Amino acid sequence: MEKGTPERDFKQMIKSVNDNDEAVFMSYQNENNPIFYKEQKRWIEEAIFKKGQGSSLTVDFENFEKETDTTGTVTLKVDMTTPGNGSSTNYIKYQTIRVNDKWVLNDVPFEEMKSETENITVYYNQGEEEAAKKTLKDATDIVNYYKKKFSWNPGPLSIKLYPTPGEVSATVPWVSLAGWNEGGESIEITTELTKEIFRFLTHELTHKMLGDLTNDNASIYIQEGFASYLEISVYRDENGEVQFDPNRAKEMTTLSLKKKKSVKTIEELGNIDYTDPEGSMYRDGFLLFNYLIETNGLDKFFEMIHCLSKFDYIDKRGEHKMDKTQERTVEAIEKIYGPAGDVSSNCQAFYSK
Repeated sequence: MEKGTPERDFKQMIKSVNDNDEAVFMSYQNENNPIFYKEQKRWIEEAIFKKGQGSSLTVDFENFEKETDTTGTVTLKVDMTTPGNGSSTNYIKYQTIRVNDKWVLNDVPFEEMKSETENITVYYNQGEEEAAKKTLKDATDIVNYYKKKFSWNPGPLSIKLYPTPGEVSATVPWVSLAGWNEGGESIEITTELTKEIFRFLTHELTHKMLGDLTNDNASIYIQEGFASYLEISVYRDENGEVQFDPNRAKEMTTLSLKKKKSVKTIEELGNIDYTDPEGSMYRDGFLLFNYLIETNGLDKFFEMIHCLSKFDYIDKRGEHKMDKTQERTVEAIEKIYGPAGDVSSNCQAFYSK
């Protein structure tokens, strides 16, 4: 196959995925597109990590459409099987550019829309303008509220919209996802969730805020627990204004305790991951931090959050640094609330009344 052709270049890139060769894979990504380049680095790290856990993942070249001598699009097929989570075949189309006689990926061929008041950019496919407008409006209002309410000073935020969950899944990679968010990456969401976008963004922007306030050192049950808490507590009132009402969390507490009364301990929460079939990082994480906020207040919770910012930054996805973030989270909890075992016991007693 002729050197410098898109078919040859992308088949070399695909081979690097099968070979777990991060260096070769990254040589086929546009390093001058920093957000995308970082996301692709995380992509190959995730692929290698998942395969190490027993998943299978393969990428196949589907087709290339030439636009000019230096631009075009390539469609890739991503097949993935994860034990306990099934299988999927997903397709994603990327823009490609030719750099020094080599074809490299340069993200999905997005349009973009920027907020006039916040440092937010929404990337979307042609024909998805209305979904992009709603997403940008909701994101701008939530960020503005979080800045005032929680003293958050965010950097640039990017939100990528995809027409289908399959495209979100292919870009992570994951078997099946409607949305995705990790520190240092874009928020990704399918436009199939547009009707629920405000709720989704309160959750995902909480992740961004916690990532910034903790230097990305929060355990997954802090991330998912507090994001679940704000997802239910932050809403638009009848005038369209963003509001916070902690009493709204009580309904979620009742629902969470309806099926079972027990709450996992902090130690138990530290041993679960994103594949947990019970979703304990959401349910039990929410119950833990709802308890801490109800009994000690929101300000004390944020004291604990700020303790985590003192630790060094680890440039990895949350699932890849769980042992370290659990260790740091326990240290922060114990500094503010006392021994983790006592906190867990008191939390369980609180909900068994």
